Amino acid sequence: MKFTKAHIFAPSAMIVAALLTMSPSAVAAPPEKGPAPGDFSADLLAGEACPDFPLRVEASGSNVTVRTFYDRQGDPVRILQAGRGYTLTYTNLDTGESLTIRPTGSNRTIVDNGDTLTITETGTAGIILFPSDTPKGPSSTQFYGRIVYTVVDDGSFTLTSLKTSGTSIDICARLA
Repeated sequence: MKFTKAHIFAPSAMIVAALLTMSPSAVAAPPEKGPAPGDFSADLLAGEACPDFPLRVEASGSNVTVRTFYDRQGDPVRILQAGRGYTLTYTNLDTGESLTIRPTGSNRTIVDNGDTLTITETGTAGIILFPSDTPKGPSSTQFYGRIVYTVVDDGSFTLTSLKTSGTSIDICARLA
């Protein structure tokens, strides 16, 4: 799966490169353990993540452990991420007002269904939808609890289902 922008600011690091080559083959090789990628930030223009103002998303301090499982051909088939996720700070760049989300433990499981990926996350996760996505954004939502979502695995970001239990915050409304 290929994302043109970072759509999901999850508590655990996104492993986009591994998603590009996931296959449903049986796991044959031992898992490889590695650290999550480092801190990052993204400045998004007005109309991209929030309709009326530019939004900065900063992610720092994750101690997530990433385990990648491979098939007999050496391709990643499953990725598990667990630990304390990123502290996320969302900032309205027009007003300077910000909201910081401090995570506790988190977990992400990705299942490759062939033409879709089903992602289950517990803990905290932020999802940003852009105008080019389906459903169309802009919207930025921070979830707490458990979320399960399915995306089309065709190089676009098409959210085909979203089920949540817990609470959520509309980041754009909170920072407007």
